[in-house]
Amino acid sequence: MWGANVVNKVLVLTIFTLVSVAGLKNTLSAQEETRGRAIVLSGDSFKLINEEDKSEIMIRLWGVDAPELNQHCETETGKSVDCGVLAKSGLKSIISRKKLTCVDFGKDQEEKITATCYIGDKILNSIVVRSGWALAFKKESSDYVGVEKTARLKGKGVWQYQFDKPWLWRKLQRKAQ
Repeated sequence: MWGANVVNKVLVLTIFTLVSVAGLKNTLSAQEETRGRAIVLSGDSFKLINEEDKSEIMIRLWGVDAPELNQHCETETGKSVDCGVLAKSGLKSIISRKKLTCVDFGKDQEEKITATCYIGDKILNSIVVRSGWALAFKKESSDYVGVEKTARLKGKGVWQYQFDKPWLWRKLQRKAQ
């Protein structure tokens, strides 16, 4: 009927599949959901004050990247604008004392928890990109590329200025040091 080689391959494939599914289940259950209010630190990060135990959790919005606080942009006439400060203000006005629910994905290079956060049933990460105060961070996700394109075409937020994308700006800053 079936040769020993085929049976062994099917057995190995079955075991591999079961182990993969078990690993996925553990990964998904490791994601924590935290609720609370935020203290905005930049255009894509904040301290979340956990409503359960009042602990502070540093969070960066997953899949998005906003201009750094000391990053400048230019108007069409060449005037310098504090894009990072504007992005922070933009996130602050979006959150505006609302309760957030954040689901973490792990930690970034700066040891901040990366998370998808919600205001009610709306995804904050998407809102901040749609409003033009952050860009889709394709290194992490392509989820927000479409809303970024819409914001760019409509000249929303930082898209009304000329600027280096935040990840390129950081790279240029490291080279300059």
